[in-house]
Amino acid sequence: MPSIRTLSTLCLLGLLTLILPQCADKDSDDYYKEGLSHIESQDYESAERAFQAAIDKNPKNPNGYYGLGGIHNYRKKYDLAEKAFLITLRIDPTYIDAHFSLGYAYEQMGQKEKSEREYAIYRRLKKKMDQYMKDEAAER
Repeated sequence: MPSIRTLSTLCLLGLLTLILPQCADKDSDDYYKEGLSHIESQDYESAERAFQAAIDKNPKNPNGYYGLGGIHNYRKKYDLAEKAFLITLRIDPTYIDAHFSLGYAYEQMGQKEKSEREYAIYRRLKKKMDQYMKDEAAER
């Protein structure tokens, strides 16, 4: 017959097996936030892995692609940045910062017309967002 200690240990292990996977299971936004944290500490390798994990967890999360594009811009891999930002904008065409960052990538690649077009979209959306925020504040 098993001892009380053995039964207690088995119960504890059983509980841990049920609880730990829930604690460790990050969602896409958690990985995105982790990536931002790595950027703050200038650990760009880890940031890239976290943004990729965000994408793997949810391919429809524009933040993961945006973060990945930012890392590519920082590393001067503008063709990869362009791809990431285009996916971001395919998911969310109103992602204001993605338009600006894509414009920057185009500018660095010497594609002036595309760059200006993205900057113009950025300015238009930013103006609308600023007006919306102003209206919201006035209503309060």
